[in-house]
Amino acid sequence: MIAATAIAEELPLFTTSPDDFKSLERELAIVTVRRPGTADGTG
Repeated sequence: MIAATAIAEELPLFTTSPDDFKSLERELAIVTVRRPGTADGTG
């Protein structure tokens, strides 16, 4: 539902889990962000 909203509104999708949206790379811009408070962004 998040990806559908981003596509409908022509907005990029900001996510900490870019692999979950790999199949949609042609439909929208996927921007990887780090999780706050961690050095490596994992948790």
